[in-house]
Amino acid sequence: MTWIDKALDGCPQTVVINDSKTPSGRAHVGSLRGVLIHDAVARVARERGLDATFMYGCDDMDAVDEIPHGTGEHFVSHLGKPLWAAPAPEGLGGASMAEAYFTEFTATFDKLGVEVDFYRMSDIYRSGQLDDVIDTFLRAAADVRQIYLRLSGAERSDDWLPFQPICEACGRIGTTYATDYDGKTVAYECRSDLVTWAEGCGHSGRISPFGGNGKLPWKLEWAAKWKLFGVSIEGAGKDHMAASGSHEVSSAIARQVLRCAVPIAVPYEFFTLGGAKMSSSRGIGMTASELTDLLPPNLLRYLVLRTQPRRSINFDLDVPSLNKAFVEYERLWRSAAAKDPRPNESQLYAISSAIAEANVPPAPNFSPPFDSVLSLVQQPHVKITNHVAKLGVEMSVADSDWLALKEATAQALTSSNPDLASTLKMLDPSEAAMQRSALEVRQRDFLGRLAQRFSELPAWDAREIQDAVFESARDVGIDPKTDAALVFEALYRVLFDADTGPRAGSYLAFIGRDETLQRLR
Repeated sequence: MTWIDKALDGCPQTVVINDSKTPSGRAHVGSLRGVLIHDAVARVARERGLDATFMYGCDDMDAVDEIPHGTGEHFVSHLGKPLWAAPAPEGLGGASMAEAYFTEFTATFDKLGVEVDFYRMSDIYRSGQLDDVIDTFLRAAADVRQIYLRLSGAERSDDWLPFQPICEACGRIGTTYATDYDGKTVAYECRSDLVTWAEGCGHSGRISPFGGNGKLPWKLEWAAKWKLFGVSIEGAGKDHMAASGSHEVSSAIARQVLRCAVPIAVPYEFFTLGGAKMSSSRGIGMTASELTDLLPPNLLRYLVLRTQPRRSINFDLDVPSLNKAFVEYERLWRSAAAKDPRPNESQLYAISSAIAEANVPPAPNFSPPFDSVLSLVQQPHVKITNHVAKLGVEMSVADSDWLALKEATAQALTSSNPDLASTLKMLDPSEAAMQRSALEVRQRDFLGRLAQRFSELPAWDAREIQDAVFESARDVGIDPKTDAALVFEALYRVLFDADTGPRAGSYLAFIGRDETLQRLR
């Protein structure tokens, strides 16, 4: 059984899966892990014949509590206001800060094949759907304070109520302190010193806590969603799932105050690129929209879903890692498309490709390595389809479509990171000649012998090419076992002006005999 099967075991016929996002800045790539995990669970649930819904919320009632990276003074005067009440940042559309950032992030969902029902917490509050829950919490404020103290050590004053009104004078929600619930209204004060990141206006008064006039603290709001939506499964990052953390507090509130069930928890670790600790507010790390513009959706889904949720993911966005990812995905594809696939591999391919397990298409037979495609797209005189035809390869529809996807990825990488892509940009023959002249005598002799062998090869394929490299080295007195660096440095110098490069046999097989010989000679 996979981790998804275990999560679904014992679920009723109707399964509600929930997740949400506070749209306080541009979402980084780590935000995608929860989305793809929940979408995968929903897909497998439907495969089992369950009625599964994946709900995704916009937590736009949360306060603006810091300035998003790159926005300057744009949001300073809006600190403390609900996210829906702050204006959209420059350069992004939308009626508000919340709408702008949420729309940018969730636009990636369609690209990734994520099927979801959206909701906005401002709509939920304004429609009165949480009024009964708010009343329950206000009447049970002493119990809430006790749970906070017992589980997280957070002490609240005896007059504190679990509600954050929107100040009628300044519109802030992060600076208000509520007291004295009389069954219809709460007293509140908009304090100047309640938080360090915003200053209240000092207004005080009474206000109804219903109909969108404020919100619950988020640990209570989390439990309130479970009750309102009947949530069956909901994952969260490991920081929320730690002992005495947010999830434990919300679970106790759900059981003891709301008397509702706690969803099956799916804790998950972080997803990072290059080991970087990402932050939306600090502008550290690639955004989710940037990554989905760069990588094919099925490959990105695979990179996230191949790893158990409790294990961290760190992916290096470099050519060797991308090459390896394509190879592994293709291997999984061939396994899933086989006559008797392993169930776990069939499931992983299906959720990675956002398809039903019964709809696995034929895997491509011809699929050049990604690094070879990346190298070729940087040669303006080469059209890949014409190049493949010159190689004498007859491609199926699956071959052609998959090669086109690799080509599009290579072009996107070249545009977004030209320095990274240029490590595989082939030298023109005159540049190759200059590199050749700087090599040791034995290396030049090796290249000359290699050109002769290559011209005589009966078949231009990866295995024959690799064998010819080693045999040519031996012909000039270089032992490829002990002096492999000499051999491949010579080859990569005249190809790319680099010390290292892709696997020679596979790369040169796709580049072609003529292109290779031009540089060796």
